[in-house]
Amino acid sequence: MSSSEAVLPRRALLAAALAAAALAGGCFRPLYAEQTTSTVGGSVKTALRSIEIPEIKGLMGQYFRNELVFELDGGGEPDAQRKLKLEANLAESVEVVTVDYAAGRADSAVLVATATWKVTRIGTGEVVSSGTNSVRAPYERSSQRFATVRAARDAQIRAAKNLATIVRGQIAADLTS
Repeated sequence: MSSSEAVLPRRALLAAALAAAALAGGCFRPLYAEQTTSTVGGSVKTALRSIEIPEIKGLMGQYFRNELVFELDGGGEPDAQRKLKLEANLAESVEVVTVDYAAGRADSAVLVATATWKVTRIGTGEVVSSGTNSVRAPYERSSQRFATVRAARDAQIRAAKNLATIVRGQIAADLTS
């Protein structure tokens, strides 16, 4: 088979792939667009703004809640009508990755944060969306105590922000009708 004969099937395959992509392109609908409807009524953006988020226990819970409030409605509308309620529990653990055997202390660690959450309708208690998500945030441990405490706190903040982003995306996907 000559090289010119091999080019023809490649061009036909490329044309078929482009045609399939063009046909499928009409099916794409942006998740956060105003015309994307939700299962609770209105657009997905409106549904996300209608989620009430009560206080969550712990320091990481506070960071997680604050980030979710910002990501769901951009900072909070005090007069927004709340139709949904998010309930969440956070758990965290630390895994030691490397140990300095001469000093007998851990050099680095990984914070594993897990959020178990559900979104329910306020009037009926019907579960609209739920899930369990985990993230890992590595940090270095130092012989200086304050540096280690601050690195662990920064890992908690990073983990809470990552969890909030993941949870927001999953809620938005579940609310799409």
